[in-house]
Amino acid sequence: MTTENILPKTSSHSGHGDKHPAPSKWRIPPQYKRRVFGVIATLIGIYCVWFLYDYWTHEETDNAYVTGHLHYVSPRVSGVIEEVHAEDNQLVKAGDVLVKLDPRDLKAELDAAKASFDKAQLDFNRNKELVAIDAVSKQELEHAQSALDVAKARLDTATLQLSYTTITAPADGRIGRKNAEIGNRVQPGQSLMVVVQSDVWVIANYKEAQLAGMKVGSPVRLTIDAIPNKTFTGKIDSFSPASGNQFALLPADNSTGNFTKIAQRVPVKIVFDPESIKGYEDQVRPGLSVVAKIRIH
Repeated sequence: MTTENILPKTSSHSGHGDKHPAPSKWRIPPQYKRRVFGVIATLIGIYCVWFLYDYWTHEETDNAYVTGHLHYVSPRVSGVIEEVHAEDNQLVKAGDVLVKLDPRDLKAELDAAKASFDKAQLDFNRNKELVAIDAVSKQELEHAQSALDVAKARLDTATLQLSYTTITAPADGRIGRKNAEIGNRVQPGQSLMVVVQSDVWVIANYKEAQLAGMKVGSPVRLTIDAIPNKTFTGKIDSFSPASGNQFALLPADNSTGNFTKIAQRVPVKIVFDPESIKGYEDQVRPGLSVVAKIRIH
């Protein structure tokens, strides 16, 4: 038996012998490659031009935050809390009663002051009548007048102190950081809660080298980390009269010999455009981080 009879015959049309496989359906035809690459290059060029334009016409910083009016509510007199009329996050109006202190001690002082005033008034009236008939000297009448004035001042002070037992909201806003509870004894100046007003703005701390093209009224774009899908608009309201370092508790003294040049930052106040922040008043809160981009050209 010959070798030709043992080995299988191969066909010239077999797939293993095909040197030209079928083209992939995802393959870009040669006539379109140049167009595709041209479009991509054009887009990259447009992006580069836009990036350079934005870089030269805007100054940006992420050292910015939302701030506003925070009113720390504290008592003017010492006493024990008798009533609390506010809760965390509650909306209040200016003049609303927030806390009431036990008034009995101060009411007793008011009663004593009123009794002293009544006595001084009687003494003055009696001496005034006696002076008219020369029964007492004018000097005694002057002493009675002085005593009456002192008693009147004590009565006014006692009345004012008693009124301080009712603590009211200093402005419209929401209650935050409440730590007033019934039965707590408080002292003058002790913080009971904070009233946060809805009026907010942005403080952006720009480096001194970034301030050259800025001026009051320059337009600003603002993005807030807590509201990522919204770009707010605003304008520069004012510049700080000094760099932030000058207001520090221990400002640097360059004359001590340990001088290292550090780019100083100047706080810039930015106000929101009313239409831009409309509908987001409850979401824009003091303390939120902001990225501010100011147009300078």
